[in-house]
Amino acid sequence: MSPSPPRPSPPRRLLPRRGLRSPREELAEATAHGHVYLRGLQRAQLSLSLLALVAFGAIFGVLPIALYLLPRVDRLYVLGVPLGLWIVVVPMLPAFVAIGWLYARRADALDDAFRELVER
Repeated sequence: MSPSPPRPSPPRRLLPRRGLRSPREELAEATAHGHVYLRGLQRAQLSLSLLALVAFGAIFGVLPIALYLLPRVDRLYVLGVPLGLWIVVVPMLPAFVAIGWLYARRADALDDAFRELVER
């Protein structure tokens, strides 16, 4: 007995999209679903902003508190400047640049993901 050839699959019928709208249509018509899409984006942006704010606050808050708790550091000088000032000023710029760069990358990724969702 020889194996029978595979049967061709029946042609697929495309059903009309009744009641299904794309995210773009939902946003353009300002429907409840469009509002949910926007709220999701806003919440993601808010959480990212709060995370960056906490990171900035931690840097601004921890270094001065550490210097307050270690008063001997102010008595040491490097190039005529108190060591405490070096500790507060020097790490801040690279930390701020790094946090800003990471924030911008993540914000762009959120926007791209939302744009992809809307464009599909």
